[in-house]
Amino acid sequence: MLVIRRFRLGAAAIVAVVALLASTAATPAAVQLSVGIRLVIPNGAIETCSSKAKAALSSELSTVGETSPGTAIWFGYGATDSEGHATSAAAIHCFPVDKGYEVTFTCSVEQPGSPFNADQLCKGLDDKFQGRTGTPLTLPATPTPVPTGCAMTNLVGTWLMNNSQSQKFVFSADGDVTDPQGVSGNWNLDGNTVTLTYYGTSTLKLSPDGKQITGSKNFTRQC
Repeated sequence: MLVIRRFRLGAAAIVAVVALLASTAATPAAVQLSVGIRLVIPNGAIETCSSKAKAALSSELSTVGETSPGTAIWFGYGATDSEGHATSAAAIHCFPVDKGYEVTFTCSVEQPGSPFNADQLCKGLDDKFQGRTGTPLTLPATPTPVPTGCAMTNLVGTWLMNNSQSQKFVFSADGDVTDPQGVSGNWNLDGNTVTLTYYGTSTLKLSPDGKQITGSKNFTRQC
């Protein structure tokens, strides 16, 4: 019975942490999962485990909580960008065993994106839970902002084709461009030369102030 219970509760933590990371994902990405760290404390209260789990997650991740009051499944996820997208998440699950408790660690990161892998995240949480001094994880204080503004360095933002409000094109930081009907293409900027792949390939020019793209297709940036 104990083995079955461990499997069921471990699966609940896995579902919680993967769902948490997936709920913030803006686009499909490779998700790396780490499971297997398990501690058995022969004497101790479940409340102590919950307190240590919360503190460990708070030391490494930015948003921490319990899945619901009394479950003793604690979750956390890393800093999010302007779209609410996090690249790391973890769950620490406490449950009573005889006079003590058992605790499991489940970690998930998005690759590429997270500055550390899932095993490193779980190891860091285990160190904090047990009061060991480990190597701090490389967590950015704030997410790197998506480049914006009228500049020669990027085309990220919203552009109007032929100054028409009905023809708004979105140029994304990953080199995609999407028209109002959802048709996608690609852009590349080399100096002031714009290569636009959209119903064929066009070579265009970006103006010195970064506000106009001209050529066979003409765009005006909405800053």
